[in-house]
Amino acid sequence: MTTKQICFADRCFNFAFGEHILESIEDYIPRDEFDRYIVISDSGVPDSIVHHAAEYFGKLAPVHILRFQGGEEYKTLSTVTDLQEQAIALGANRRTAIVAVGGGLTGNVAGVAAGMMFRGIALIHVPTTFLAASDSVLSIKQAVNLTSGKNLVGFYYPPRFVFADTRILSESPPRQVKAGMCELVKNMLILENDNLEFTEDDLNSTNVYSPKQLETFINFCISAKMSVLSEDIYEKKKGLIFEYGHTIGHAIELAEQGGITHGEAIAVGMIYAAKIANRMNLLSEHDVSAHYWLLNKIGALQDIPLKSDPDSIFHYLNHDNKRGYLKLDEDNLGMILLNGVGKPAVYNQSLLTPVRKTLIKEVIREGL
Repeated sequence: MTTKQICFADRCFNFAFGEHILESIEDYIPRDEFDRYIVISDSGVPDSIVHHAAEYFGKLAPVHILRFQGGEEYKTLSTVTDLQEQAIALGANRRTAIVAVGGGLTGNVAGVAAGMMFRGIALIHVPTTFLAASDSVLSIKQAVNLTSGKNLVGFYYPPRFVFADTRILSESPPRQVKAGMCELVKNMLILENDNLEFTEDDLNSTNVYSPKQLETFINFCISAKMSVLSEDIYEKKKGLIFEYGHTIGHAIELAEQGGITHGEAIAVGMIYAAKIANRMNLLSEHDVSAHYWLLNKIGALQDIPLKSDPDSIFHYLNHDNKRGYLKLDEDNLGMILLNGVGKPAVYNQSLLTPVRKTLIKEVIREGL
């Protein structure tokens, strides 16, 4: 069991992770801290996990459970509003805490709901996927989608607590674990990692890991992200590096309409970003091969059911949420690129590099 204090400037919260962590919840939250808990979870989270979490919060104060339909198409302001109306009807007030039990989808929807209600009430994350526990909860970005693109409406709002049960994470379907491992590999590619607590030999393509291994991986991801985000809480400067693979990856994820996981989309996005950087003489063939090698170690590039056509992907690329950071003409798109493993490419003091859209189309059409 591990507890880390996560600080975004002066905004700090405790992140506790380990086996059966909720059994120790009273060590972190006093009984009189909140008057009630509104547990929010999407339909993809097993009932047993939702009720398990609700049981422990119920020892502190009354608990209500709200569910919403899973899927990126339901990650909308309409869903948020519906949940807020239900929460108010259940008596939610300024002393109420919203508890997000689920993956990144639930975390964002609940985060937006909490940040808007009464201009901000307490948010508690209980991530039930390795991706959420190792990546999305390590940010104060909260956002939902528009029909034109992913995460286009949102704001910055920190949680009060995060609790991740590594036993539950270890029992997740391997494909879910792999989604989180894709983001872990991203952290290995974008940052200089001199003091890893694990080796590349600890990675496997079955994506079956013990709770203790996942605890080690989460600890690495916390160190990796907070080494940058503690000083760039809005992720607009050095923190943009964590968007590596996401420009094309998000577009693929939307174009596939739920057919692939977020992690799989980012894995493909990183390969395309590496190939683009290589064509622009930024990244060596050796470092492109390192992308393939690490992603193949976790089985990320095996049997990804890509069905969308390049034109559909490019439609969503034109609505990337990083547009506007650079002043670019219609022939170019800003992308996070590398000029070496652990070495972000820099353009005019920005981590966004202009890339010709014709080159992006060329690489997407070539495929993996």
